[in-house]
Amino acid sequence: MRQTLLHLAGLAVLFLNKVRYGLRGYREPRPFAPTDFERAIAYDRKVVDQWLKALHDYTGETVQGKVVLELGPGADLGPALFLLDRGARRYMTVDANRLIDQTPHRFYEELLGTLDHASTIRPELEKTLAGNDDRIQYVVDPTFDLSQLPSCEVDLVVSQAAFEHFSNVPKTITQLGHVVKRGGILIAEVDAMTHTGALRRRDPLNIYRYSNFLYRLARFDGIPNRLRPAAYKSLLEQNGWHNVEIIPLQTMTKEDMERIRPQLAKPFRSDDAQMHILTFLLRATKG
Repeated sequence: MRQTLLHLAGLAVLFLNKVRYGLRGYREPRPFAPTDFERAIAYDRKVVDQWLKALHDYTGETVQGKVVLELGPGADLGPALFLLDRGARRYMTVDANRLIDQTPHRFYEELLGTLDHASTIRPELEKTLAGNDDRIQYVVDPTFDLSQLPSCEVDLVVSQAAFEHFSNVPKTITQLGHVVKRGGILIAEVDAMTHTGALRRRDPLNIYRYSNFLYRLARFDGIPNRLRPAAYKSLLEQNGWHNVEIIPLQTMTKEDMERIRPQLAKPFRSDDAQMHILTFLLRATKG
């Protein structure tokens, strides 16, 4: 009975989200308001710290002097400011939606107050917000076309819980091959769980209960794409990336996995799908 209720609840949420997106567009990349400045700043700082730790653990390098590309930055340019403060030479980003307009300028004033190099970073932020990109380049494109970026210029690609929202991951990975230098690094955290809050806690694999046909009917821009870890690894290797690592961050217990497995759609019942992995870190080197 419980499994039936979870199945029906998840289906209802999928179609409600489709209607909501159609009426309002994509507005809420994080589960808190952009006016919650303290929480937003702490979130951005933590994300950047995690990227840089993952980079150092993988290569021994820092961000000093690197050109960084962030995929899908979301609500604000906080990561750009933190990365420039840590020594990045330049920051570029592409997003399908212009969400930074929701962020009050006071957020940036408070964040700048925490930086060591605020005096040199502030003018770069102001230029970008005024549409005059320089060391911070902010590109909005509904098609998420990376080909408009300079070729072979990026040293480091970072992404936080964005890849799972891309409607055409093969295209994105192919285009990354044109903008990233040989030897460039990809550091991305992927959230492969159900994204709706209440269901996420009770049934983290809810989005995998439904057939591909039914899931396509509920599709809207930004809906989780349901790609599993092995698919990312395969796509990267096919496009010339090597030393590809899939590092589980959150996992489901074997007991819970076996209980839910019969309820999943057929493509997600096999061991190859690695359904116990809920979130993971993706690291790779451009060949």
